[in-house]
Amino acid sequence: MNKRKNHRPMSVITMGCRVNQFETELLRHGGYERGFFIAKDGDKSALIIVNTCSVTSESDRQARQAVRRAAKDNPQAKIVITGCYAQRTPEILSKLPQVALVLGNQEKNELWTHVDRLFSSSSELEDNNSSAIVSGKGQAIIHVGDIAKLDRVPPRPVVDSFSDRARAFLQLQDGCDRSCTYCLIPGVRGPSRSLTPDQIMAQAEGFVAAGYKELVLTGIDLGSYGQDLSPIISLGGIIKKLVDIHGLGRIRLSSIDPLDVDCELIDLLASEEKICPYLHLSIQSGDNMILKRMGRRADRKQIIARIKDIKKARPQTVFGADLIVGFPTESDEAFQNSLTLVKEAQLVFLHIFRYSDRPGTPASAIPGSFRSSGVEVKKRSEILRSAGEANLLVVAKTMLGLRDKVLIETINDGVGMGKIASFIPVSFAVNGGEIVGELREILLQEFDSDNGCLKGVVQELSTALST
Repeated sequence: MNKRKNHRPMSVITMGCRVNQFETELLRHGGYERGFFIAKDGDKSALIIVNTCSVTSESDRQARQAVRRAAKDNPQAKIVITGCYAQRTPEILSKLPQVALVLGNQEKNELWTHVDRLFSSSSELEDNNSSAIVSGKGQAIIHVGDIAKLDRVPPRPVVDSFSDRARAFLQLQDGCDRSCTYCLIPGVRGPSRSLTPDQIMAQAEGFVAAGYKELVLTGIDLGSYGQDLSPIISLGGIIKKLVDIHGLGRIRLSSIDPLDVDCELIDLLASEEKICPYLHLSIQSGDNMILKRMGRRADRKQIIARIKDIKKARPQTVFGADLIVGFPTESDEAFQNSLTLVKEAQLVFLHIFRYSDRPGTPASAIPGSFRSSGVEVKKRSEILRSAGEANLLVVAKTMLGLRDKVLIETINDGVGMGKIASFIPVSFAVNGGEIVGELREILLQEFDSDNGCLKGVVQELSTALST
């Protein structure tokens, strides 16, 4: 039941990782409870929430651009900015047009308390929260606390839906204890903190009860899940609990460090059909010296060995990867080592980041003379992207003639789109029995190289795989 009689239109802009996407869904539900609703395309919003990312300087630029565009399109709206960019440089964001409130990552959990004040009398806008920075009256209010002091994930409501999504993201943990030399995320997300198994199971069961067949497990450093809890529980341990949820079709892991795919997880991949045979590995480079300068845990030999172990346990596993191009001191030889790794490990879905200095990180102090030119970095990025596409063609062709489950994501003009368990997109003709969000059996018939997807035929409902 809505708490307010006067409904107000709102817009929510989400940038960055899947953790942000999950947290944005929590924010949406808080708004629904207070009478806000998502504005339709073309309509004006009274409130705009921007949940920012700051993983690269391009992420920062896109956030500023999104705020300016939102202000221009909604001249009467109050804009609230939160997320990692807000945590890092709230003063800069507070000066953007129509920004009324800037909240840090921890403070976003109290966003609706602050919004209630924004929409009440102006005399209520002042706050004396001593743990946060608070701007003066007549300016954007800033609440950004010291996230490094956090020791837990605050209690969160259970939500039962994701806007316009066929799958649901399930957050397991927040923060990171690693010290990669290029990354500022530990400084804006805080130390690694895990949700309890009870919190996770309640949220997962809520999603499944609402009809979601696929859960995507997310976290800032997913592989560290449970190490801060008492008693300690591993990522594999919580997955063992999740697979027993009645009605759950499959579980997908988001980005994970290769060394965190331990023996327990590998055994689960081999024995539990519900766990998708797709892993997106946080690799970053295929060159040992660059990996060392990045402060990464795994070297090239360890990465390749772990991929081989996984393939041996579950041969149909497909791999994606995060890769950074143009890290300071990356030579032509170092880049070739990354390219060779992509080919040798047959990595398909590549998230390629062009190196971006992050203020205060060790890597940002490396002199400019050790940097590759922008032109060269762009060229290297395209070479890696082409290698990933070539690998996808090879991998996809091995699946022709096989049957798999497709999670239906969209249906438009008689054509359905979705992804099979290995994350490869599939298109198919709709025969009338398909529903977005359902898992259906599909016969894979050909690969459309122009669109990077398989084509298949959805089987009759009577022959669909049980979910």
